[in-house]
Amino acid sequence: MSLAKTPTPTKPSFPQDPPVSRWREFGLFVADVLYNVVVIVVLVVLIRTFLVSPFKVVGSSMADTLENNEYILIDRLSYRISEPKRGDPIVFLPPITNKDGAKFDELVTTNEAGLATLDTHLLRSRKRVIYCKLKPLQNLWFCQEGIKKDDLAYFQPVDSETYTAGSSIRWDQHQKKLVTADEADAEQITFTGAPSTSYAVRIYDPLGPEYFVKRIIGVPGDTIRIENGRVYVRPQNASDFYELSETYLNSENELNTYYKRLPDQRDVVVPEGHFFVMGDNRGHSNDSRHWFSPIDESYSPFLDQSSIGGKVLVVLWPFNHVRLVDSGLLDSLNDQ
Repeated sequence: MSLAKTPTPTKPSFPQDPPVSRWREFGLFVADVLYNVVVIVVLVVLIRTFLVSPFKVVGSSMADTLENNEYILIDRLSYRISEPKRGDPIVFLPPITNKDGAKFDELVTTNEAGLATLDTHLLRSRKRVIYCKLKPLQNLWFCQEGIKKDDLAYFQPVDSETYTAGSSIRWDQHQKKLVTADEADAEQITFTGAPSTSYAVRIYDPLGPEYFVKRIIGVPGDTIRIENGRVYVRPQNASDFYELSETYLNSENELNTYYKRLPDQRDVVVPEGHFFVMGDNRGHSNDSRHWFSPIDESYSPFLDQSSIGGKVLVVLWPFNHVRLVDSGLLDSLNDQ
């Protein structure tokens, strides 16, 4: 008896994918890397803008709470959903002063009708900018400062043959204007002056180029009194002054807070939308007591709330000094 041979089963065949070239694989790899880099950069920017940001402490105005060259982390979110409180250590941009650098310092000449235009786009393209918030990178294209709405533009007549950028200006003789939105978009600022006259033009950001760190002492509505080295606060709805128990001050600064007031000035009342701030190193701090002096305006002891960048949370570096930074013992006053 013969048996039929069972056929050997064959494997099903499937269509093969076309071979992927090495260049295509490399291109896909590069695209994947770039995609991840973009995602990371976007996340970092969003986190630094809306959540937390690192800063380096420069100077000793907050000693012993914060020391020179320490790195801190600030909370940007809290003040978007709540108001700053007394005792909070904060980072902020101060008002610009005539000691700070200008974005542009140029010489222009008006025509017979008394008009002149400063082309800031042309100046940026020639790298004529002398101000940049990222000073080590100021010669790179992305750090060339332009103008923006509400920048301060100062101009005054000068001798075009003797004037040089950075030379002194009589601020009591200047004229001033705010940059408009249209001028900022066009990167051209128009000035009106005497016909056929040379003007020195300086353009400033309304806020200083560097962040400062101080502590909030008075909030809107508070009355501040400084006497015999002590600090007193009367909240808006209170009838009495409270002496601050400033446990964050070291032995050198404790009971040694002084304020050079005007002869007829005893107390200061903090206006709406502003704060009274001081450094913890009271004898070595430029703050609300004698410092906020914009270029052409009289001294004001108050910090605008819009200038506040965030609240100091923690010291990150050096590692052996890592610590939380608290808001001091002002909680009883914050409940007033």
